[in-house]
Amino acid sequence: MDTRIKSATVERILKSFAFSALLFLLWGTLSVLDIKSLRPPPAPIELLWTVYNVLISLLFLIRRRPSVVSMDAVHWTVALLTSFSGFVLSKGPENPHRALAAAGDVMIIAGLLLGIASAVVLGRSYDVLPALRGVSTAFVYKAIRHPMYLSSITIKLGYVLRHPCWYNTGLFLLVALLYVKRAMYEEEVMMHDPRYVDYMKKVRYRFIPGLL
Repeated sequence: MDTRIKSATVERILKSFAFSALLFLLWGTLSVLDIKSLRPPPAPIELLWTVYNVLISLLFLIRRRPSVVSMDAVHWTVALLTSFSGFVLSKGPENPHRALAAAGDVMIIAGLLLGIASAVVLGRSYDVLPALRGVSTAFVYKAIRHPMYLSSITIKLGYVLRHPCWYNTGLFLLVALLYVKRAMYEEEVMMHDPRYVDYMKKVRYRFIPGLL
């Protein structure tokens, strides 16, 4: 079934500053609500999470206009579900096993640091929907093609270890699979740029060097 949206008007909206501003407001609002739910004093991880969310919000606002954007509704759905899934994880009871809870904290911190580094490298090329805004190949992108997605998966796995429940586990498994699909969809668009095709030949792995 063809799920592509054949509308020049919709394409113009997706490429517009107005759409970037909408994402900025949406992500920023969810971030503020998340911050307000914290109990003072905030933990270092919570402060790092705030830095990450503020950075993503700003990148939405200043990102450059894309030359190509996916017009496939399936691509949009996968991108939005994975991007905003972190805001709907359950903040249930913490893991009573201290070792697992500590491992979860380590994974969250590592994921956030990787995400911040990846976002800084992307800069104005940052996006949610599969789109071509330039090709980033520096720093962490020399090792894997999708460090931003790896960071999100790592953060969510750490959160599951920190707050284990069937809901969080099921959501993580679904989102992890969707991130694999999202990477594939994004590459379909990015391959419109010959530089990205060359980059794929040099950096073979999407998430884990030598494995995946």
